[in-house]
Amino acid sequence: MLDSARSKGVVRVMVTLDDTVSIEKMSDLDSIKPSLEIKAQQLLDVLGNDVFSYPVWNNRVGQIGVYVNENGLEKLKMSEKAISIQPDRTHLFRIRVFDEDGSVDKVEDSLSQNGFAEVELILNIEGIEYDLDQGNDTIIRDQARLGELVAEKLQKLQNQPVGHELTNISIDSALPKAHAHIDRRTFYALLESEEVRAIRPVGFQDTRKAQWPEEVLEEAKEYGDAEILISLRGGELYTSKTGYMAESAVRAQAEAHQRTFEDILAAIGSPRVEASASTSAELGYFNAKLNYNELAQLYTYADPRILSVELNKVVARTTLTNSTSALNMASAWGAGYRAAGQYIVVIDNGVRKTHAMFNPGGVSKISHEACYGTDHTPSGLMSICPNKDSNGDSPFNQLNASMYLTNTTVCNALQSAGIDNCSHGSHVAGIALGHQSPNISPSNLQGIAPDAFLIPVQVFSYKQTTPYNAGVFNVDILAALNAANGAITSGINPFTINISLGGFGLVSNSAHASCTYYASTVANLISKGVPVVAATGNDGSKTQIDSPACAAGIIKVSSVSNDTSATTLSLFANIASQSSFSGPFLLAPGGQTNSSGGVVNSVTSAHRTSNTATTALPGTSMAAPHVAGFYALVKSASPTSSVADVTAWIMSTGSIPVTISLPGGNQTFRRIHSPAF
Repeated sequence: MLDSARSKGVVRVMVTLDDTVSIEKMSDLDSIKPSLEIKAQQLLDVLGNDVFSYPVWNNRVGQIGVYVNENGLEKLKMSEKAISIQPDRTHLFRIRVFDEDGSVDKVEDSLSQNGFAEVELILNIEGIEYDLDQGNDTIIRDQARLGELVAEKLQKLQNQPVGHELTNISIDSALPKAHAHIDRRTFYALLESEEVRAIRPVGFQDTRKAQWPEEVLEEAKEYGDAEILISLRGGELYTSKTGYMAESAVRAQAEAHQRTFEDILAAIGSPRVEASASTSAELGYFNAKLNYNELAQLYTYADPRILSVELNKVVARTTLTNSTSALNMASAWGAGYRAAGQYIVVIDNGVRKTHAMFNPGGVSKISHEACYGTDHTPSGLMSICPNKDSNGDSPFNQLNASMYLTNTTVCNALQSAGIDNCSHGSHVAGIALGHQSPNISPSNLQGIAPDAFLIPVQVFSYKQTTPYNAGVFNVDILAALNAANGAITSGINPFTINISLGGFGLVSNSAHASCTYYASTVANLISKGVPVVAATGNDGSKTQIDSPACAAGIIKVSSVSNDTSATTLSLFANIASQSSFSGPFLLAPGGQTNSSGGVVNSVTSAHRTSNTATTALPGTSMAAPHVAGFYALVKSASPTSSVADVTAWIMSTGSIPVTISLPGGNQTFRRIHSPAF
C-alpha cells in the first residue's frame, strides 16, 4: 500500500470501522446505519486533507473504502477509529466503466506521467440504435435524437460533485462522447459514475491483437468443419457491464452486434446461424459451426470488427486429488441465517437429484436445471444431455438435464484414471447447500447454505467407448453462465455461481487468453449483482492458478487443511500473489495431503452411488463451494447488497487472516469465518 501511495500519490484502502456487525445485524440495516455513518465521518475528519473527499464507498455493515496519501496511511495506522486496514480488493467490482480494452490503464499512465489526462467520456445514454461499419466505427442511426440524450446525460454528470471538476468540456456531434480535462481524483470518481460508460485517452486506439488461431483451420481441414466462438470488439459504445445500462441500451447493443455478425457471415457466403445457448448478442460473441471453405474465407477476410476466433475445445475437468465447524457456521444457522431465498448455480458434472441432501423432508431443493454439451468428432466426446439439440444442449429446465453420467463402468474407469469423478457435482453441491438428513451418516452433515435452492448445470461431455474420456468445452461453460444471466430479473440478484473446474494449464496472471475468454461474461454478471466463485486448482503451485478461476472478477478460492484451525495451506492447492490477478482470493477448507500424496484430511459430502451415500474428497473443488455458500448466506441477510459490498464484509468481518509464504515473501490472505452471534 505504501509503494502505491508513493508512486501514484494515493492508494485505495478498505478500512474496517466495526467488526461486530454479524449476519444477524446485517439483516437490520436501519438499526446500525446511523452509528456506522457517524464512525465513517469521524474517520474522514481524522484524515482531513489526506483523503479524497470522493469517491468514498460505505457498505453500511462496517467497512468503507477511501483514497489516502502516504500521510493518510500513517494516520490510519495510528487511529483508534480504524480497526483494520487492507488493500481494497473490492475495487474491481466497483468500476462501472468498460475496462477490458486497456483504456483505463492508458488514462492511469497519462495521470502518472503528467498529473492530468485529456480524455473522452462515453456517456451512458438510454438506448439509441447504431451500427458498426466495416472499420468498426460506430454510426448512430438517429442523429437528431442523439443531441438531446447527450445534453441530458451531461447535465446529470455536471450536477454531481465529480462534474464540477471537469474542465475544457467539448461535445462530439457524432457520438455520445464528451472531451474533458481531468485530474486523478476526478478519474477515480468517474470510474464509478452511473453516467459514464467508458473513459479513454483522446485518440485512443484499441490495440488488442485479433486472435486467429491456426488450430481452427487445421481441425476444419481434417474433419470438414469446426465449431468456433467469434467475439466482436464492439465499437466505441460497447460495455460488457450491461447491468449498469438501461434495458433499451442493452437491446441496442445486442441488435448492433447481431447485424454485424450477420454482415460477417454474408461476406463469406455462409447462411444465417441459429443462436445457441453459448451465443450472447448482448456481449458480442457468437457460436457457429462453419465448414473449411467458410472458415478459410473468414480468415482471409479478417474482418477488423472481430476480436477473436476461438475453437470449441476441452478446457476443463473436475479438479481431483467436518468443515463447517471451523467456519463457525452453527452460529449463523442457529440465528436463522441459512440462505433462504438464494439460488446457487453449480456448474459441474451433474448431481444425483434424488440424494437426501437435496430433498429435505422429501421436497426437492432443485429449482431449475440445465445441460450443455458438445458432440465433438475429433476427440470422440459426446454430449449426454437429454433431448439435445444440434449443438448438444438440452432445453433449459429439461427434466433430468442435470443428472450425472450413470454409466458405472465408465465412471469407475475415469475415476481410476484421475480424469473425472461422476460424483463431483453432487459432492460440490452438497458442500454449498446440502441439507442435513437423519438418513445420512453423520446425521449433522450439512452444507454452508442449507436453505438455498440449487440450480445444477451439467457441462461434461463423455467418450463412453475405450479409451474412456471426459471433459468440458469452453462454449459449454459460457452457455451455463449465459443461462444464469438470462434468469436474472432486473434489480433482483439471488444468484451465486460456483465453478469447481480446471486442470488444463496454469497461468500467472489474468491477462492470459484462457482467462480473458470469460472476462466479459463475468463482468456482466457482477454488474447485475451475481458473484462468480471458482477453484484455483490442485497442482501445488504458489505462482500460478487454473482457468477459469484466473479470469478478472472471479472470486478465486484456494484450499486450507480441514482441521480444527483450518489455517494451513493445502499442499495440493494452487495460490499466487494477489497482485498478479484481478479479483479477490479467499481460502476455505478443502482438505490436506502429505508429501507423498496420501490424504491427511478431506471434506465429506454427497456421493452418487445412493440417495444416502457420502464420500470424502480433498481439493480446491471442495473449498470453492464453501465460499459460494457463504456468499449466498450473507446475501440472504442483505439481498440488495452489491457483490462489492458483500465481498468487503467477507474480506473483513466475515473472515480471518492467514499468512501464506510465497516466492516473493509472505502475504496475508483471508479464510472465510462466520462471526459469533
